[in-house]
Amino acid sequence: MTKITESARGQSCQVRIIGVCNANPETVVFAHIKLKGAHGIACKPQDLFGTYACSACHDVIDGRVPRPKSMSFDELRVYALEGMARTHGELLARGLINVTGERNGKSKNTSKRLSLYRICGSG
Repeated sequence: MTKITESARGQSCQVRIIGVCNANPETVVFAHIKLKGAHGIACKPQDLFGTYACSACHDVIDGRVPRPKSMSFDELRVYALEGMARTHGELLARGLINVTGERNGKSKNTSKRLSLYRICGSG
């Protein structure tokens, strides 16, 4: 386990699927989100592509439990990606990831115009 995956323990679910989420921090784990090109067969994506998810939301994201019949696959992806965005905010606040690149409108390195995530909690 990495510092990032361990950080999920006791946190609030960030996926929050209506009618599914159990909102129980005791069941929250770090759920990796499968995105095309970000993982391989039998290989989890980097911790950057994940979210704090309760056991119920995690089961739906991973397909162990069917999504609600009224929910499209695209809607499920929105829940997962919004959860990932909220989790990034938590990870940034806790110093487990940081953003490098431009500061105060000035780039530290002009060849790196886009801000990139650097995972501090790996390994």
